[in-house]
Amino acid sequence: MSVKSIKGTIGEHRVIVKLLQQGYHVAKAIDQQCPFDLVAVSPGGKVRLIDVKTESYRKNKPTWSKKSTKINRILKPIQKTLKVELVMVEYE
Repeated sequence: MSVKSIKGTIGEHRVIVKLLQQGYHVAKAIDQQCPFDLVAVSPGGKVRLIDVKTESYRKNKPTWSKKSTKINRILKPIQKTLKVELVMVEYE
């Protein structure tokens, strides 16, 4: 298992814990090609499709900057159609 994969798994589980603490029922996608990672259902029945991404930074920082640039993540067209939420998590 790669370090990137481990970071992603940890990030997903952090989001799962947070949602459970907020009272959501949470299901994890099985298909690796699924356009979302989690399905969260509130006690009131609101369904949220969530794609979890770990914050990441470019390896080569610009010469004018003291720190690396954050990589911007955007939703794919299918995710936009399904109204998937992008949840970013910091890896500590």
